[in-house]
This record gives sequence, C-alpha cells and structure tokens, in this order.
Amino acid sequence: MVTRRPGRAAVAGLVVFPALILSLAGCTGSSGQHSPAGSPAAGASSPAPGTAAGRVCTRAEIRTAISGFFGAWNHRDAAALVRLFSADGELDMATKHQDTLGGPPNSWSSAGGGPGARGQIAAFAERQWRLGEKLSFSGMEIVLGGFGNAGGGDAIVVARFADGTVQPMEEAKFGYDCASRALTHVVIVSARAAAPA
Repeated sequence: MVTRRPGRAAVAGLVVFPALILSLAGCTGSSGQHSPAGSPAAGASSPAPGTAAGRVCTRAEIRTAISGFFGAWNHRDAAALVRLFSADGELDMATKHQDTLGGPPNSWSSAGGGPGARGQIAAFAERQWRLGEKLSFSGMEIVLGGFGNAGGGDAIVVARFADGTVQPMEEAKFGYDCASRALTHVVIVSARAAAPA
C-alpha cells in the first residue's frame, strides 16, 4: 500500500473520468469511434466483430461490475472483489483517517496497478474490513465509449465504520475495460476524514 498526496499527476489521473463524460456530448448512441477529444475520428473503421478490440460494453454490464464491487466489499468477499479487476487493476481509495480534499499529510492510498495487483487489492480491502467499513452508494451514472474500449461510471458513496463514524466520499469513479470485462481503475476519494454521524 502506498499513501499519496494529491499532486499534478494524481489530479490529471482523476480527469480521465470527467473526460469520458465530456466525450459523450456529441455521441448519438452509435458505436462509432471517437478521438480522445470527443470528436468523431475521421475515416476510422470499426474492428471486426468478434475480436477483442471489437468488444462493445453495455451499460448493464458496467453497472453489474460496479454493483459487484460494492456487493463484494460489503460482504467482505476478497475473491469476488479481485475477480472484478483486471490483472493489473488499481484501487485508489481514501482510508478512514484520510481527508483527500483537506490535503496532507495523507490523501488516499493505492493498491495494485502492476504485477500482483489483485493480491494487493485484497490485502488493502481486508485492512479496511477489519475497521468494519461498509460502503453505500446512490446515483450511479454509466459512461460508454470515449477512449477505445473504455467504459465506466461514477456514483455517490459514503463509508460507514463499526465505531459509528461516517466518511462521505468526494468522488467515486470506475474505469472498465470492455475487452477484458474487468475494472481497470477504481478511484474513491474522500470529502473529509471519518467523523461521528
């Protein structure tokens, strides 16, 4: 586990998800490719159906993966949780005493993002579960397209702990890869440290 302070690189990483939403502004529901800026790619052709690159996400598939994350988290099912992530998936998440918006000394913790990612994510989750952490969510929004095979979504999230403290989250974003049918990057950052309700 690595504890990080938000810096330019970290903030840039969080911009990916709003950019996905913005890239849909000109989308009319077609499965055509779009450039990263959101405008249709001139002369782009679709990959052959049935190929990994041609795999298209559905909103239901992404919603199921995100709901699965919360279900596995709240049932303390490490095996189910890590199956949702790609082999090099990453979880960036504020822990109980971290105040992402308030800044230093601790803003959020990272698990995964390379070899052994799933084991690191499971170990991180188990530390949180020992604190009795449960996550509730509402307002899920699903995003299709934008960057190649990418999809994702966001939700309003609150963490509750066994000691009765509550931690509202500022952002909860879920990156999803259509080809591998897996979460690639989950970012859940806090509005403040946990405090009595």
